[in-house]
Amino acid sequence: MIPIPSTFKKYTAYFNDHALMEKIRLVAEKAGAILIYYALILFYLLKDKNVPARNKMVMVAALGYFILPTDLLADIIPVLGFTDDIAFLSFAVSTVSSFLTPEIKKKAMQKLNRTLVKELTE
Repeated sequence: MIPIPSTFKKYTAYFNDHALMEKIRLVAEKAGAILIYYALILFYLLKDKNVPARNKMVMVAALGYFILPTDLLADIIPVLGFTDDIAFLSFAVSTVSSFLTPEIKKKAMQKLNRTLVKELTE
């Protein structure tokens, strides 16, 4: 089991479903598909009853950090702006990868596709 750094706990206050979907909508085109895909994987895994609470705390912290308007590297910085977000989300996905099912991957991919299509057609 990977220990949860205490600094992660402060980001959990920023997570909620609506804020996550709003952030995804706002940054979908700039952030890149992999970042959005990881965020969606974590979002759907949070709803899985088989994932232990300790793992869910890591996921909520990562998603809270992603939602947080101010972070280590500002999202407006070209190329580098989302590297801290992708690192945190990647860490969280690797922490819970044993709970990742084909159904979760499919849901995340379908939502990603709908989000990107919507962004490109607006």
